[in-house]
Amino acid sequence: MYLQEILEVAIGLVFMWLVLSVAAMTLSEWLGNALQWRPKTLEASVQQMLGSEKLTTQLYNHPLIANLYRPAKKSGQKPRRPSYIPSSKFALALFDILTKAGLEVSPIKNMTSQVELQLAGMENPDLRKLAQQDWNAVLETSKKVIASPLGETAIDSLKAQIQAYGEKYPEVQPALEDTLPQVEAYFQQFLEEQRTSASSGAESQRAMRQIRLGLLAVEGTSPSLRESVSTILRSAETYALQGEQSIATARVSMETWFNDAMDRLSGTYKRQVQLTAFLVGFILALVLNVDSIYVASSLWREPTLRQAIIASASSYSNQNQAAPGAVPPSSSAVTAMQSIPLLQQQLQVLNIPFGWNTAPFNTGGKPCSLVPFVANTAWGIPSRTSQGLPICKGISNLPVDVTGWLGKLLGFVITAAATAQGAPFWFDLLKKMINVRSSGTNPDEKVPVG
Repeated sequence: MYLQEILEVAIGLVFMWLVLSVAAMTLSEWLGNALQWRPKTLEASVQQMLGSEKLTTQLYNHPLIANLYRPAKKSGQKPRRPSYIPSSKFALALFDILTKAGLEVSPIKNMTSQVELQLAGMENPDLRKLAQQDWNAVLETSKKVIASPLGETAIDSLKAQIQAYGEKYPEVQPALEDTLPQVEAYFQQFLEEQRTSASSGAESQRAMRQIRLGLLAVEGTSPSLRESVSTILRSAETYALQGEQSIATARVSMETWFNDAMDRLSGTYKRQVQLTAFLVGFILALVLNVDSIYVASSLWREPTLRQAIIASASSYSNQNQAAPGAVPPSSSAVTAMQSIPLLQQQLQVLNIPFGWNTAPFNTGGKPCSLVPFVANTAWGIPSRTSQGLPICKGISNLPVDVTGWLGKLLGFVITAAATAQGAPFWFDLLKKMINVRSSGTNPDEKVPVG
């Protein structure tokens, strides 16, 4: 049986894949950092939760969230969005936005715009000033309605005050008559929901009312958000019947909703990272000619090569107790691309058979070109001899037939698929395999007798 040889070949392959995975992690991290994959994916997920691009922009501009990312350095440049948002800040910021939306986006605001337009046409400045002060009093009443427990009575009081204002200032009467039905319907819709719920504490009740009004205000732009948050509020009010603070319970539920969405996002992002690592691994395998099938066959045929790689793998495993990580991401493409020659040096030190071999060839008088599709040129690498004479070098270890090319392509795919598993996976597997090998007897060692 060749169990020992099979184990040693496997250790050599795993060690090679570990080295490649570290390089692929570095390049993938740089690529993701340069293209802002994490921030963009997070923003898209938040927008899907809120159901509105406008609300998403408001959330990101909220001070609690805006402090998490770097603003634009230049005018017209987009800010660098955060890669992570704490669930507590998300819930607080969204509650604050919804609370303000109850007043800022409600029909009261539309009515105010119509009234102020009519007031601007008044010729008497003193009368215009007095009319503005009286309207500000109406607005204060509308704010109190949100926190008022009186329900229909509070709405009737607001309606009566608006009608009295119209009688006092006939100039604004048409505008009030046009917008009053929308205002009344707006608050009535809120009361219909409120009748089926209960809350505890004056402050809790006021906050819940404000949030519900905010949901009504944003219903036109984000109906999905209203449905999601309303479910959370109803659940919170159910707990409130048991003596808990409904607004605190709602905030916790909001954080749970956000965390669940982030868990789904993590799975999606992980698949994206694995696909990127596979593509990066395939490119590395192609550029450096790291063919896993060829490497495995070379390790199988050459015991000396196996022993050298086993020694390097054992030394590496003993010196490192934790899995290697990628180089910290940099915005510099030069820094990221430096990992390729570094990887090449590491593979050479390990004596792993890889790389493309080149040799000069006769071009028949045709110019040498790296682009193989140019007419009347020979495909090769332009170079010069030690005497400075131009020569053309070609790759001498290319497959010679279709079967060879298919085998080479399969070897590249295996390398890429192994690279996509990540360095921590191969590091843990390498330590286990080395421990298994160490527990056995090396066939090259002599077993003492007696």
